[in-house]
Amino acid sequence: MEQILSLARKHGLTSADIETAFKQAGESAEPSSSILGRILGYLGGTFIFAGLSIFIALNWDGMNTTARIIVTLGSGIAIFIMALVASGDERYARVKTPLYLIAAALQPVGILVAIDEFSSGGNWHHAAMLTSGIMVMQQVAVFWQKRDTTLLFTTVFFALWFFGVTLDLLNVDDELTALILGASTVGLCLGLERTPYSGMNPFWYLLGSSAFFYGLFDLIQHTAMELVFLGAACGGVFLSTWVRSRTLLFTSTVAILAYISYFTSEHFQDSLGWPLVLILLGLIFIALSTIAIRINRRYISNSNPNNTHMKDGNE
Repeated sequence: MEQILSLARKHGLTSADIETAFKQAGESAEPSSSILGRILGYLGGTFIFAGLSIFIALNWDGMNTTARIIVTLGSGIAIFIMALVASGDERYARVKTPLYLIAAALQPVGILVAIDEFSSGGNWHHAAMLTSGIMVMQQVAVFWQKRDTTLLFTTVFFALWFFGVTLDLLNVDDELTALILGASTVGLCLGLERTPYSGMNPFWYLLGSSAFFYGLFDLIQHTAMELVFLGAACGGVFLSTWVRSRTLLFTSTVAILAYISYFTSEHFQDSLGWPLVLILLGLIFIALSTIAIRINRRYISNSNPNNTHMKDGNE
């Protein structure tokens, strides 16, 4: 242990660096049987979902109300129970994730089918809110017991669905809805950076930041506040260096490039200097891409002893 500590001090390594190295060594030493088990588990889940979907589609018109509910909601509940059983047995731990995802797809469809079969009309917002609300409560309750990242992932999805439909029911503009949900999603990912659930952050960073930039641009386009979008996109680049997220760096860089293209075409397209502007725009693109690559290498890819934040290097 003294030799290890001496080497760590000599090379400026932190405990986080050592932990990451051990994890990478463990992943590289993972037996081929374990990898094969994971692949077969995902393939099995995919075939189950495909088979159920085809069966339902081929026989839907000939089914009565009870059969339609059983084949959708009943199948979803049954698969969800299978996932719960698999999560408690190490032998079937590899198949729990695809089973959770299949159940998360079938159960809301079954609830909507049941509502459609037994209702006599009404506002579709209420059906969607009821369905997403039920799914949020189910996923949260099981996540509280199992602490599984897949359950947290589906919880975020159904929560965004619920609040999105609610805001639409309140006649909130689509742009403002995208801005609110996008900012909330990015904020949630920031809160998960230091937790064991940060592995799902790349996906939600992509969707959240994209929705945020879309909503922000549509809200301030052709106003005096238009340059705020460029500032927000630059802020996203700086935020990506703090959380060490390639996904956030990508979306922020794309937002900057897209705004520069829009601004240039909006104000300089009809001018005689347009060819020169295109050349200048190309140089700016190259410069920004170079900066993005340097940021990725210096602050995201390489370990920094002074920065212990989680990173999404496995995306």
